[in-house]
Formats: sequence, structure tokens, C-alpha cells
Amino acid sequence: MGEKPLYWRLDGGRLAFASEVTTLTGYGQAPLIVRPEMLAIETPVGVETPFQGVQLLAPASLLSFDLASGSLEYTTWWRLEDRVPWQTAYEPALARFSVVLAEQVPLRAPATDFALMLSGGLDSSVLAYLMRPPVCVTVRYWGQDRLDESRIATAIARDIGAELVVVEPEAADFTAVLPHMINALDYPVGNASTFSEYMAYRAVAERGLKVVVGGLGPDEFLMGYVRQALVLFGPNAVLDAGLETYQPLAAKLTHTAGEPLAPAEAAARLILRGPDPDGRVRELVTDTFTRSGGDTTRALTLAELATAWRPLVMTSDKLASAFALERRSPFLARDLVELSYRLPAEHKITAPAAGKRILRDAAKALGLPREVWASRDKLGFASPVPAWLTGPLAQWADAQIRTAWTMPPRH
Repeated sequence: MGEKPLYWRLDGGRLAFASEVTTLTGYGQAPLIVRPEMLAIETPVGVETPFQGVQLLAPASLLSFDLASGSLEYTTWWRLEDRVPWQTAYEPALARFSVVLAEQVPLRAPATDFALMLSGGLDSSVLAYLMRPPVCVTVRYWGQDRLDESRIATAIARDIGAELVVVEPEAADFTAVLPHMINALDYPVGNASTFSEYMAYRAVAERGLKVVVGGLGPDEFLMGYVRQALVLFGPNAVLDAGLETYQPLAAKLTHTAGEPLAPAEAAARLILRGPDPDGRVRELVTDTFTRSGGDTTRALTLAELATAWRPLVMTSDKLASAFALERRSPFLARDLVELSYRLPAEHKITAPAAGKRILRDAAKALGLPREVWASRDKLGFASPVPAWLTGPLAQWADAQIRTAWTMPPRH
């Protein structure tokens, strides 16, 4: 799934590779390139990076280098879309999913003490009950009640007998740690939880722990994002389901002809954050619908993996590594990923505010509190940084931008 990046470059018959892209930029000339998709979705796509000549090894791929000839051979040994769809009734599917979940997740627990990133949402709460971490870490912000799930996190930690560490960052913390955050990342990408994750990882490291666990995966594979519901059910149904706060997102699907958009076009509009003049992002999304075999939920999973997934896994890995932490994502166990992808659409979502259906029912069977498995809005580790940058940090942000405009790019 590309959770641990590996970069490579070939210069004059010499192959160099590293887990940090900055290592390879110091190996030779690597001019910065602002690729069109970085303006469209705030991240490179495919195997590209913002550094000319430096590429990312794609997930489930093998790169072979012939020392004698200097030639390369690139092969892919696994593709998610090759998994055969599993058409079965819901009850046996739930039973099978619950077994795989209970078997695979605990296998990712280390033999030593570790911490769990516990937002209080469904995904991390399931990990808490299955892995029983000794330490849980959550993040909350003063005056941001909608982002605060610490009450649920407190109940979960108490239920499993874990220590709960509550991190409460302030605007001043953001300005103080921003240079270190930037240095920790290989290059800028869009991720709403970057600051929250950074502060949580720092708290974990301060306690002397070396492994941290997080809940990446279910949203992509089991339709946990509102943008997926917008494609599947349409904007009116989503807003009528009590998700009015997503009106700005739903507005992206406004169509002058008054007719529903094709699913691929709707998905592309919701993923785009900026202009797509070359149509590359739309082309990527359209290709996922072609490869999905006609199943829209599988197409949406492939679209997420081709666009928005990379910033999530990269920031999680790099920010954890900045504090010498190993990051683990148990939901990315291969058996669990393949099963989730193969499930029929109705096993994943049945209504606009009812994504991750099969995981919710598995959580219910595990004995998680109702307020966890019945919650419909996804929060995660979102932060108020955007509001800070136009509020208490507006003057500071303007000064940073003006300074950046006067500085030449580094090569």
C-alpha cells in the first residue's frame, strides 16, 4: 500500500535509492518541478516527485538493476483490482470480516509497549479494543468543540485500562514547530491532520515509546468519506441526512444542465482542490472506474489510492520517523485490505451517513460503546490551523508568505 516510501534515481549507469528523498537530492542535481497535479490536489501522483530525476517506487513493485548493462526492469507483483469480487449475503460476510479483523489486527501489535493514536472515532476505537495498547494519545483544541472527541477517547481508554495522554496544542505551538514539521516531510503535501499528528507523535516520543499505531485504511476501503457518499447518493441526499456542514463540498457537484454528473466526473470534482488544466487528475480518476469492473465503491477506493492516499501515508510515516518512532497501520494487513475491497457495495455503505457498515457492526459485536459505532460524522485528528491562519496567526502568516516570495528555491 506504499506506507513506507522508497525513492530511487539513475544517473549515468549508477542506481541510488533511499527512504528519504533529500538523501537523493544530495546525490546529484535534482531541480525542483511544480507538477500540475500538485496545484490540483496538493500532491504528486503515480511515481513522480517534485524533484527531477527522482522517482518513488510504486507499491507492490520490484525494481531490478543489471550491473553489467545498467538497465532497469520494473515489475508489479500485486494489484488490488485483480481481487475477485465476493458476492455473498451480509451475515456470512460480517462473520468472515469479523474473524479476519480479530486475527489480523492483533498480529500488528509489537512485543513491547506502544501507543495508539486514539481520536475517539470508529477506526481507532476498534484498534483499542483489539490491541489493548498501554498508552493512548488524543488531541483536542480549546474552543473547538466540534473537533473534540476526547470524551469518547477517555471512555475507551478507561474501558481497556490504558493511560490516556491528552495533547492540547495552541496557535503558538504551530509557529514554533512548523520548521521541524517542514524538515521532517520530503516535500509539501496537503493533509488536514499534519499538525495534530506531529504533536501526538511528540507526546509519544516524550514517554520513551518507540512504536505508534494508527487507524489508516477503513475510510478508503469501506466508504468512510463524505465525498464518497456524495458520489454514491448525490448532494441532496447527503445534506438531507444531517451532514449540512458539508454544503461547500456538495456545491462542487452543481451541474448547469441540472442533470446528475457521471460518477467519475463527480469523484474528480470532489477530489480536486485546484485547477486541473491538463486533465491529469480527471484522467486518473476515470481510469480507476475502468479498472474497477463496474463497481462504483471499488472505483472510489482506487481513486482514493491514486490521489489522496499518498499524503496520508507519507505524513504519518515521516512525522513519526522525525521522533524515531515506528508507525504501524494494522488495517492495512493484506488479508483485511483484499477482503474489504472485494465486498459488495451494500456491505460497505447503505445510506449517506452510514459508511463503513460492516466495520460498525463488527465494532458493535466487540462491545464498543454505542456512541462509537453509531456516530456518523468523521472527525479524526483535524485541526483548527486554517482558522488560525486567518485569525490569530494572520499577521504571522502574511509575513511568512512575503518572505517566501523573496527567497529563491533551493536546489
